[in-house]
Amino acid sequence: MDLWYRDLGGQGEPIVILHGLLGSSQNWAGMGRKLVDAGHVFALDLRNHGESPHAPTHTLSDCVQDLADWADARGIPRLRLVGHSMGGLVAMGFALRYAGRTVGVASIDIAPRPYPPEHAVEFAALKTDIGACRTRAEVEAAILPLIPDTRTRQFLLTNAVRDGSGFRWRPNVAVLERHTVTSDWTEAHGTYEGEALLIACGRSSYVRAGDPDVMRRYFPRVRIETLAAADHWPHVTAPSELESALRGFLGRAQ
Repeated sequence: MDLWYRDLGGQGEPIVILHGLLGSSQNWAGMGRKLVDAGHVFALDLRNHGESPHAPTHTLSDCVQDLADWADARGIPRLRLVGHSMGGLVAMGFALRYAGRTVGVASIDIAPRPYPPEHAVEFAALKTDIGACRTRAEVEAAILPLIPDTRTRQFLLTNAVRDGSGFRWRPNVAVLERHTVTSDWTEAHGTYEGEALLIACGRSSYVRAGDPDVMRRYFPRVRIETLAAADHWPHVTAPSELESALRGFLGRAQ
């Protein structure tokens, strides 16, 4: 598995950004470019997402190993990891499995525990046939009955790409419906003693009241920061606050 990635520039200790379920590196390119003075920033497409290859499985172990293989192929010995949602689980899983290769790990709006499946409507939208659509407006109209929320709809539309005279969806929905990583935390073991950050979003339910204690079981040095105005997409709803929190983390993770 050779993951597709964006090299966003910068110099020094690598910073790797991992997107969430049904996202891609595209979603995080803007935030990544703001951080290039803190290191060499890469944004990756995880397997079955974006421009990365499709595969028949999508487990936490799969994604952690993909990240290790990606770093090996480029001669990168150590990583500072920033992961959002599903990508946060992958980042934390990597830190636990490859502690010696991890300089620090930041998880954005997800805790190290299993999450129940809750994306049936989004998957249904991404199974909509858009091959006959000629414009993005037509693609949006096709999923509107399933996805009335504008922000969620705009997020999913980033997965629609031109295919001949029509469009197709990029994610491997057939596999992701069966396995999204979010239920796999039981695969993770051990502790990571390095720099860690959990960013909770005040307008999101992904990080619950007891989750900071759960985080400390695996990451004893973790700092917990809450972005009160942010929803589950803090790079959109609270970009300045998120950038500040990540800069603090990257400054400590040396």
